[in-house]
Amino acid sequence: MKYIVTIIALTMSVFTTNVMASNATATIDGTVISSNAIMQDQVKNVPQESCTIVDVPIYGGGQPTAADAITGAIIGGVLGNQVGKGKGNDAATIFGAIIGAKAAEENAKKKGTQIVGYKQVQQCEVTYIRVTESVVVGYETTVELYEGMIHTFVTHRSYRVGQSVPVRMTLTLN
Repeated sequence: MKYIVTIIALTMSVFTTNVMASNATATIDGTVISSNAIMQDQVKNVPQESCTIVDVPIYGGGQPTAADAITGAIIGGVLGNQVGKGKGNDAATIFGAIIGAKAAEENAKKKGTQIVGYKQVQQCEVTYIRVTESVVVGYETTVELYEGMIHTFVTHRSYRVGQSVPVRMTLTLN
């Protein structure tokens, strides 16, 4: 009777294993046979700076100064005084001073737009060049597990041939 119960239990476990699938996970040490780089082309925009020496104009004068206005007012006042007679002499002097100051101011502005020389300046610009280069994106590693069983997988690092590496394997039993 004892043997019958054991045989029935063994039969039930075999029957249950055949009907239901189960997974078994194990870590096995394998020996690296090869580890080859996986290359991929990537396009990059590489900056390139180019510089040249250029002549830049130098403008003379520019902003009128108080000295320009005073000088113009004095000259204009003297001329206005020479033109005016009698009671209009004072008005002609003041009017000449105002016109002289304004004329001196306009003359200084006009000189500011005249080129009086050149200086050399370095000017640079950045352009981008499209460059295609091959980069390593992973490694195809092949290991021998046991009794000639070979397994190949992709890794993110390179392994040395002959190096021992742990390989986690999941076996599905049907």
